[in-house]
Amino acid sequence: MKRMVPLVAGLCLLASLFATPVLAQAPPLPHAFYGAVEINDDPAPVGTTVEVRGEDVETSVEGNPITVTEEGIYGGLDAFDPKLLAKGPIEEGTILTFYVDGVEAETDPPIVEWLSGEVTEVNLSAEAAPGGGGGGGGGGGGRDTTPPRISNVSLCAPVGVTETTADICWVTNEKSDSQVEYWGSPSMLSTLDETLVTEHNVQLTGLTPCTTYHYKTMSEDAAGNLAVSDVYTFSTKGETTFSSCCIQISPSEVQIGEEVTISVSANNNGSCAGDYEVTLEINGVVEETKEVMLEAGASERVTFTAIKKDVADTYSVAVDGVAGSFTVKEKATVPPTKPPEGEVPAPLNWPLIGGIIAAVVVVAGLIIFFVVRRRRAY
Repeated sequence: MKRMVPLVAGLCLLASLFATPVLAQAPPLPHAFYGAVEINDDPAPVGTTVEVRGEDVETSVEGNPITVTEEGIYGGLDAFDPKLLAKGPIEEGTILTFYVDGVEAETDPPIVEWLSGEVTEVNLSAEAAPGGGGGGGGGGGGRDTTPPRISNVSLCAPVGVTETTADICWVTNEKSDSQVEYWGSPSMLSTLDETLVTEHNVQLTGLTPCTTYHYKTMSEDAAGNLAVSDVYTFSTKGETTFSSCCIQISPSEVQIGEEVTISVSANNNGSCAGDYEVTLEINGVVEETKEVMLEAGASERVTFTAIKKDVADTYSVAVDGVAGSFTVKEKATVPPTKPPEGEVPAPLNWPLIGGIIAAVVVVAGLIIFFVVRRRRAY
């Protein structure tokens, strides 16, 4: 009897050594589901098969799949009601997919994650299986021919998009790779990320600021089934930064009614093209406005012509904060010619003038005399 005591103690010791690891390796509890089920918007008939799939989810086992025993309902909330069970060495948070007669179903809520030991109501809606059936759910023994289901496509928080980059995020219901096709023009593909994940993040680089891009996400599972999302859009950021400089006023001095030409250099120092409204003010009053379209980094000379004023004055000019001025003067008049001040006109030489007149009279008389005499001779 005394020899039995050490033997029993040794057995107890061995049992205590192996007890802890055995408990630690216990499988996780299954996640149980129940809810409403529809086919083509009608309650699913009795006998309809409902199955749950996902990474490491065991199929073709007790509790998965189950059949509908009451029209439009699978499983039940009460403790003794049958339930659809997702069990196996599943990672917490794994995205699950549900099938009705082998056809992938829409779920409410739209995303269902595996949580050990939980009981969750998930309502299902599916199309009728091709050929009016499909029963059995296409269990785990056959080849996987179902592509991943893409959802929650969006720009990633918190930044999402900058002037030249965009971060695209989406979720799939099974682990798959990640790629984005995007285009302003032409179409481009991001580098393929072959890591199999359910939460996807792809950064697009080298984008053009202030540009609208279209894109769609693509994920392929380990079995080679490719899923492509709908087309979405985003616009890269950017801004227009306009300024004016280098004013020119020609001529800077005119007479009333004469024209003045005013010009400035309009500049776009931003990263986006845009329309720039250039405003000319004279003495604080808007005289004229012109609109120009400037590409990013471009400059253009904007000219205002035929500026006339009918009042003599000095006028201040401002074009979007760039200042200058011009002067308008009265029209000049031509004064009458007069002798220089201080000079006295020379007196007339009347004797000379009289002698000239007398000589002219004598010559004229002689001409008349000879003409008359000659006529008489004939």
